[in-house]
Amino acid sequence: MIRTFAALNSKGGVGKTTLLANIGGLLADMGARTLLVDADPQPSLTKYFDLGYEAPQGLVEVVTGGTVTHLSISRTSIANLDLIRSNDGEAQLQHWLHGRDDRRVRLARALNNPYVRDHYDYVLIDTQGAIGPLQTAAAFAADTLISPLPPDTPSIREFRSGTLRVLQRLEHDENEPRAELAPIQAVICRYDYSRNAKSLLSALRSEFGERDRVTILDTMIPNAVAYKDAFTARVPVHTVNDRSGARYPSGYEVMHRIVWELMPDLYGNFAGRLQGNPDEVFGTRPTESGPAARQGVQP
Repeated sequence: MIRTFAALNSKGGVGKTTLLANIGGLLADMGARTLLVDADPQPSLTKYFDLGYEAPQGLVEVVTGGTVTHLSISRTSIANLDLIRSNDGEAQLQHWLHGRDDRRVRLARALNNPYVRDHYDYVLIDTQGAIGPLQTAAAFAADTLISPLPPDTPSIREFRSGTLRVLQRLEHDENEPRAELAPIQAVICRYDYSRNAKSLLSALRSEFGERDRVTILDTMIPNAVAYKDAFTARVPVHTVNDRSGARYPSGYEVMHRIVWELMPDLYGNFAGRLQGNPDEVFGTRPTESGPAARQGVQP
């Protein structure tokens, strides 16, 4: 059964593309057949990886045609990792969808076809910050929503008043059929272990701990230079940062732990040749106070 994830946050620049690219790269290295869908007119995900093959079609044809075919599947340089590229530079899909009665379910129906079911295990959809018909379609196409959340006051305020409020409105829009959106898995990113970040994170966990809609993952993405280096090199972070340091856990460990939280059935599966019990391989889970002293891994 295919699982579909969409990255959603009404604030731009919070790391949606980086998070999805690293999750997709790790899943592919685990052997999972993974399809990236770039639903952002600014094609950041499309540009993240080198392409071994660029398909003649992309998101525009998928949405307007209502289906996915081999003509819209580009191949990245990473085995098992394919892409439906963003080719909507003029952002016309927003206007096209706005006039359709099936705008909410258009992308979901396009992805729910035999070609996708036969070729992929996971679908990861990237979106732009501003909420519109295309982002709404991506949200309704997913069975899990992922929201990267930096632990700073502006980002948290926007998450509360922007992302969550918009999702509530979508579910209770009187002009649309009643529909329930998937739960949100919030991923704390750019965490620097500062006193302020710890305080904000503690408040967040208290606030959302009682809500069914939002779950804040235990694993946090540190504010480490390795993620910027991986972005520059156009590779997944787990391939270039596999040793934990005194300050931050490695990208290899962090991304494995995030994938295991999002997809518990993959717990204990590793990218590369590494095998073993996760607790023995990585040691104590990093906490808000900082990573425990432990050895790095060599996949």
